[in-house]
Amino acid sequence: MRPLPPPPTAPAVLLAACISGVTDAARAARLNSATAAMLATAADYDARAAAKDLHNVPRAAMVGAASRDDMESLYKSQMSAPRGSARAYYDQIRNSAPNSKCPLCGVGVVRTLDHHLPKSKYPNLSVCPNNLVPSCDFCQAGKLAKHPAAPGEQTIHPYYDDYTADQWIFAMLNIPGSPALEFHVAPPAAWDPVDKQRVQRHFDVVKLGLVYTSNANDELSTLRGQLVLLASAGGTAAVQAHLEGEKDRWATRLNSWQHVTYQTLSSSPWFTGGGYLAIPV
Repeated sequence: MRPLPPPPTAPAVLLAACISGVTDAARAARLNSATAAMLATAADYDARAAAKDLHNVPRAAMVGAASRDDMESLYKSQMSAPRGSARAYYDQIRNSAPNSKCPLCGVGVVRTLDHHLPKSKYPNLSVCPNNLVPSCDFCQAGKLAKHPAAPGEQTIHPYYDDYTADQWIFAMLNIPGSPALEFHVAPPAAWDPVDKQRVQRHFDVVKLGLVYTSNANDELSTLRGQLVLLASAGGTAAVQAHLEGEKDRWATRLNSWQHVTYQTLSSSPWFTGGGYLAIPV
């Protein structure tokens, strides 16, 4: 949803920092023997991600003598652990999201790192920096161990994908009764079919519809009083102008819940003409 520059740390630097904290000599030896292969995998990942080809990244339960547990332990014991040897790199990546906003949804607060390709399926990418993305807990829980098996199943990768130039999220105002917004995906017709599938997949996996609907309908609950005051002073024109102003204020984020919400409300003659009075007090 929100593009981010990739981490500045080279895979070799991060991998070495992780292995340096391994106190089990046998495990450290296995990991050192697998270093070249894991770095080759990181380079392959970078190339495939740039080509939107992550669904073809090979899965490896072992790399040479290094087991799945050996590789996953680098993240659990050396990166995410508070006193791990590579904890500084964990914090650097986690703190890279501006204003701590989750780049996967643009709504939640970053609290953790998400493995874009899950470490349970791709343990050899457990500490690949470009596979580690700042995330809120809700988005991480939505992704879990999901991984793409086809081009259109790739969720949006903040380091490689930018779908912010066009609007592809819209909403419907559900009436009669209390007005409520329901969000959906409608990419531009000219988009490549795979890109259309990918944004729909992302919307579904991180549950953007649920997140956006919750925020938008909460916004409605506080909007009624303001619109009543505007209408009493300037009528429907004042209500319309306010809603369009809010839509324009968020126009730099076309797919944010705020822009889509006010776009939908301002384009509804029913709502601007007094439908906002149906919002429960």
